[in-house]
Amino acid sequence: MVIIAIICGIGCKKDAPKPSNGAPSSADSYLPVTAGSSWTYAVNTKYSSDTVTVKMNTTNVTENGKTYYTANSTSKHSGSTGIYFYEKDHIYAIHSFNIYADTVLDLQLYNDTASLNKGWISTPTDNGKVGNVPIQVVSTITQRGLTKVFSGKTYTNVVQVEVDIQYNQGFGFSDTNIYVYYLTKGIGILGYTSTFNDEASEDEEIISSDVK
Repeated sequence: MVIIAIICGIGCKKDAPKPSNGAPSSADSYLPVTAGSSWTYAVNTKYSSDTVTVKMNTTNVTENGKTYYTANSTSKHSGSTGIYFYEKDHIYAIHSFNIYADTVLDLQLYNDTASLNKGWISTPTDNGKVGNVPIQVVSTITQRGLTKVFSGKTYTNVVQVEVDIQYNQGFGFSDTNIYVYYLTKGIGILGYTSTFNDEASEDEEIISSDVK
């Protein structure tokens, strides 16, 4: 018995426990947040191209009563930065620095109870302003059941969501920065295009993914 125990101590491997951040199942999620999941994207702007890898952490943070799943976003050009994701009560959101707003915004990318072409309004900052200017986000599912190709790979059952960042300069809210996101269940964000003041500014498409 002692010999067997010694042999197993040397040659038998136990399965390492999987890291957990308390995330729900990835299979039914439009924004998987399970620890260890990762995605690599090609990102292009008018002036440059880059490759970005997003990997979920094992830790969560709470801000203003909301629990976010944390991740690291690593870019060839810009290095590593933190990014938060939210998934609860049918809402899927990304919480990160927005270069056009020059601040952190909470963008609701999907609501799995929303009807097609029926937009919903959310507040992307704690006080509903950027500086002294009121801001809101209008998110609208514009298409479902799409078949799309990203980086040469075909994805099915894709949803298309338009995310409009709007400011009120004293004349009512109007569009400034518009994102069109593509998501699919079990993988998450496949890509997006964006415009700023009606001019194309950035696009992203998935290269690969490893969802836990």
